[in-house]
Amino acid sequence: MLWTRVKNFIKLRILVSGCIVFPSFLQHTQKHNTQSMQTPRLLASAALTIALFLSTNACAQKDAAPIQLFNGKDLTGWIAYTRDNSPDAAQTWGVRDGVLTDSGKPNGYLRTEKRYGNYKLTVEWRWTAAPTLGANGKPRTRNNGVLLHMQGKDQVWPQSIEAQLMEQNAGDFYTIGSVDTNEHKAARDAAIAAAGDDEAAKKRAAGNRRLTKKNPSNEKPDGEWNRYDIVCQGDTITLTVNGVEQNRATGVTVQEGHICLQSEGAPAEFRNITLTPLK
Repeated sequence: MLWTRVKNFIKLRILVSGCIVFPSFLQHTQKHNTQSMQTPRLLASAALTIALFLSTNACAQKDAAPIQLFNGKDLTGWIAYTRDNSPDAAQTWGVRDGVLTDSGKPNGYLRTEKRYGNYKLTVEWRWTAAPTLGANGKPRTRNNGVLLHMQGKDQVWPQSIEAQLMEQNAGDFYTIGSVDTNEHKAARDAAIAAAGDDEAAKKRAAGNRRLTKKNPSNEKPDGEWNRYDIVCQGDTITLTVNGVEQNRATGVTVQEGHICLQSEGAPAEFRNITLTPLK
């Protein structure tokens, strides 16, 4: 396949340049003295043309340049939304010292103005306040997430697939709305089968939207930056947390859309939000 493409490229280059050397190289019926004189030229021309073709082909395979989704100065390129589109949305998000700040309240998200598909997304995050205490006196679990392939109207919460940021759960998937994956379907089917005649258990299994990460939590201590590397390629999404692949979903029923950063109760910061388009 590659050799055929090389030959076609060489022939095209020869026709454009007016050169008739390559056809004579392919014909073995020429006289020996003429062939001997042209062989060095032919080899050099063929080698140079192949090198040019391979170089051009390699450049075409490279991914596009990274896009800085957050410019470190303001919220250009983003739209803030909270439940019922409250005016408080503008107060939830801010920029300080080149870092995107999230107050955690009210519930909502910051979404990209543009839609994206087939990309690698890098996001760094950290918690900026200790957990608050619940009515039982125990610390509440701090929660947040990155919503991928967001569809439809703005609402809390929009149709999408979430790369979970809830502490100790970064690397989980959580489907929202009608979004589904092969792995979610398989997990539901297995749980329903295991429930036997327990109708309540069957109902819980049928409603499960979580796909647990593959490895123990590898999040960093409070105050330190964590890193998400999220690769969305076709109907597959891979989640890597701090260098460890934690999850992979296939057969994802949505393959493009807006990207959202959640605000869900706990103050947090984000930085180095970079998107690299993939071929």
